[in-house]
Amino acid sequence: MEIKVHDIVQFASINDIENSIAPPNWVKDAPAAKNFGVVRRMPITNKTVPIGLRGQMREQRYGAFIHESNIVRVISPVSLVNRIDEFNDRIYYSALSSMKNEFEKYNLVWGPTGSVGFEITTSIQVTTPNSDIDICLYLNQVDNGVLMNIGNFLEGLDRRIDVQVEIPELGAFLLNDYLKHSETGFIVKTKFGPHLCTMVDNQIKLGVNS
Repeated sequence: MEIKVHDIVQFASINDIENSIAPPNWVKDAPAAKNFGVVRRMPITNKTVPIGLRGQMREQRYGAFIHESNIVRVISPVSLVNRIDEFNDRIYYSALSSMKNEFEKYNLVWGPTGSVGFEITTSIQVTTPNSDIDICLYLNQVDNGVLMNIGNFLEGLDRRIDVQVEIPELGAFLLNDYLKHSETGFIVKTKFGPHLCTMVDNQIKLGVNS
């Protein structure tokens, strides 16, 4: 079973989750937390997956773990792109549809995450009119020209778009941070913590933990 950060895992019961800290009271009453969790950026050890549960309010987040044997389905952000048109009555639809058309020009692999991705996955409404749109962009290596073009395109949309760029076996960085600070230092989030990095000869050079 391949499970990656940002994937949403479905489980049969809230009783399947594991943690040494008792869950807060809101967990048992939150529809979004009863059967779904979002994979966190931590190592998976002994087939135990770190997940985050979410409630109806922004501050309602709970970090937990679940064993792979209790996972009944894994939903990747990439798989949600084909479901975007099912949500054409939502405020975020126009921006997602525009991104889908634009990203196809570059053959990019991407998908919605955050509250929008969770809502598309579960059909549980967790977004608000003020929700940002979070997306994940998967690249095998950094392509500065493509990232600049994508950044310029996203600036023309009518909603705030937060983009994480995922690089296999490395981690992720925020597109805006990279575009502003690629030469002076931008943060790459890894399984073992954040690192301040720079671009050297079109390659990411990892620095010390920030």
